[in-house]
Amino acid sequence: MDAPLAVQTAGSATSSALGGSTAPFAWSRRSAPHMQARRRTASRIGQFVLELPESSWMVLDALLVAVGLAIGHRLVGAVSTGAMVEHVETWKAHLVFVGSFMLAGMVFGLYERETFWSRSRILTRTLLTAAAAIVLAYAVIYVLLYSVISRRMVCWGVGFYFVVGTSVRTWTWWLVHRVRRSLLVVGSSELFDSFRRAQDQELLAEYRLVGFATPGETVAPREREPQSLGSAANLESLCEEHHITDIVVGTDASRDASIMGRMVNCLHGGLRVTNESTFYEKAAGQILVERLTPDWFLFADLKVSNAASISLKRVIDLLVSTIGLAITLPCWALIALLIKAADGGPVFYSQERVGERGRTFRLYKFRSMKTDSESGESVWASPNDPRVTRVGRVLRKTRLDELPQLLNIIRGQMSIVGPRPERPDLVAKLAQVLPFYDERHLIKPGLTGWAQINYKYGASVEDARRKLQYDLYYLKHQCLELDAMILLRTMGTFLRGAC
Repeated sequence: MDAPLAVQTAGSATSSALGGSTAPFAWSRRSAPHMQARRRTASRIGQFVLELPESSWMVLDALLVAVGLAIGHRLVGAVSTGAMVEHVETWKAHLVFVGSFMLAGMVFGLYERETFWSRSRILTRTLLTAAAAIVLAYAVIYVLLYSVISRRMVCWGVGFYFVVGTSVRTWTWWLVHRVRRSLLVVGSSELFDSFRRAQDQELLAEYRLVGFATPGETVAPREREPQSLGSAANLESLCEEHHITDIVVGTDASRDASIMGRMVNCLHGGLRVTNESTFYEKAAGQILVERLTPDWFLFADLKVSNAASISLKRVIDLLVSTIGLAITLPCWALIALLIKAADGGPVFYSQERVGERGRTFRLYKFRSMKTDSESGESVWASPNDPRVTRVGRVLRKTRLDELPQLLNIIRGQMSIVGPRPERPDLVAKLAQVLPFYDERHLIKPGLTGWAQINYKYGASVEDARRKLQYDLYYLKHQCLELDAMILLRTMGTFLRGAC
């Protein structure tokens, strides 16, 4: 009896020194709800940040640049440099730098949603944006306005933008990583597996896949998996038990009137309910090909037969390709010399490709591969292809090998933006294994496209499937705004490749 008493006494003494034997545990119990409330608040703020439009971040950057330059002007002041060249007026300096930063941010993808999921991406794109904006702003001020600007003022402005802007985006990174919306799939295990694969591909990062509920009153044996939560007949109780915030309804489940009635009740309960195609389009920026049905093309409101849209796109194609050809034509001679010096082979390379409505045409490129790289049969290209020459590797990385396709655009065989054209034998093979692959030919192929800026080189059937999902997304959502964003992103790819 003495030993336990001694231990009890020692424990009492220790607890007295700590301010009470149950104080630490009581503090933990009291703090747990507080910590959960903080996490919920951070998650809500993170979700709000994710739903902000890109224009909100552009406005923030404009304010940061303007405030930074104002601080620099106040601390440094304008210094006269003589009678011939004067300092640019303050309002002009603000306008030039704000415009330069916003344009550079769009080019390097600083305002895109994916930027906020990676700290390294935030830092890299902020640095590239700042560097490109400085170069552009100085070019405008020195060349077009024939003025100068205080270097110390610019240093203050850019420094303020970089420190505050990076800090805000890093805090945003912390917030968005606290967002974990609980997602319930009402449908088959195959649909749930499609969403799980999307998460493995670093898509749908803000969602936590809780499981799936099957339509009907009973659960089939093949659906009895660890992720299966049972029948959708118990939908309300499942949502309450698993703290569900979002529900995705599969195509098969949406045909069940009783399930759709429960979905309306869930909407009244504050849950977000979406069908599978709409959810995947918004969350991943692509179309879920394996779940696609022919009626999708009927209800997607495609603009492939809209005469006004087609005519406007053609005018823009002619304008952009003509200007691009005029600007880049001096580089063609240098590229030709480099290709000739490398191995003495031909400068240009042409291939048969499939275009709009399945019609074939001859596509032209600067030769980037060895002359004996192909024996007639199409072979998948890859970023580290051993058939590519040293000069060709640089041309591919900077996309300069695609310049001769401006001639294809002028001739009306291609567009500036659209799906990339493939060779006829590859198209025939892919159309047999990928559903709706031929439907990407409803519009003209493009020099660049939504798939090109979002995915790597295609080197397998799986890569072709992923790129098809992006191509179909562009087919549905094509517009001038999306085309402009793709062009700016392509310019960013060129600049990053040239660095």
